[in-house]
Amino acid sequence: MNLQETIALLQRFKETHPTANKAGIERELIARCNPRKERSVFVGEGFAIRLCEANRPSFSNVVLSLSTIQKYDAAPIAICIVRPDRVDFRLANASFLKRISHSSHALRADNIRGSFLGHDILDEYEGVPNRPEQFDALFATHREFNWEENVARLVEATNVIVARSTRFEVTDEGWARLLEAPQRAADAARVVDYQHVEHTLSSRVELRADELLRAAALDNVNLRGNTIEQIITGEVNAHRLDDLVFGLAQGKRLVVDIKTKLMDRSSAPKAYNIDKMLGLLAQPGSVFCFFFIGLDVAGHAVRTRLVST
Repeated sequence: MNLQETIALLQRFKETHPTANKAGIERELIARCNPRKERSVFVGEGFAIRLCEANRPSFSNVVLSLSTIQKYDAAPIAICIVRPDRVDFRLANASFLKRISHSSHALRADNIRGSFLGHDILDEYEGVPNRPEQFDALFATHREFNWEENVARLVEATNVIVARSTRFEVTDEGWARLLEAPQRAADAARVVDYQHVEHTLSSRVELRADELLRAAALDNVNLRGNTIEQIITGEVNAHRLDDLVFGLAQGKRLVVDIKTKLMDRSSAPKAYNIDKMLGLLAQPGSVFCFFFIGLDVAGHAVRTRLVST
């Protein structure tokens, strides 16, 4: 019995047995589907399912650990939420988690720990409802990302729960500079210095294209991004807003953040902390740009573009 058949079975059982609780749903699942139980997870034919119970509209229970998600993430992971009047289902693969909320201190890409709560599961993903009728499409999207990419996103989202730096506080002078930032960017894009920066960076990429394409083939998203950045900057990774800084005419400075994109994947590179961005643009003469590097490993091609913001 596949996942959709299992979901339909449990929905029908709840409809015909309105008072059935989590224990009753579990007995029906075991009797009719004969899944393999691995601690709190039931493993069926090409899927995993976790039963939870919620007697209130909210769903704040601890659901699973991130390490458990890692174990089953290559197949659909369904959460069955047994409520007093119905059963709800959500996909809880790593792509559909907002953050890791419970006991997640020290979570890093190389230190998988912590658990997620019910409200950490996305109700929709890019406009697609997280409902059984969309599970096939959602899981197909999930397969476009690897584990390392999702963990990197979860680490960042989880760390935001406890702010590690103070929020940007704008002054009257800083506010004026922020309002001037779009014009500064537009003016900078028309000067020879800006065009020279784009030519310089594109030339670096062209000269080291083979090396960049080899780095793009790395599976680990953190290692891949760090390696590519090091190839372009020639330095260690500082993980700051300013990967590179160039001087422009009239005392302006161009701050460049390098972003890479694998052209055979639908994922998009993330931007940056908004407080740090506002702090930068509130400085005199500051202009911010992304230097995008598109890497087509299969086609052995590299494309670049410097884009002011």
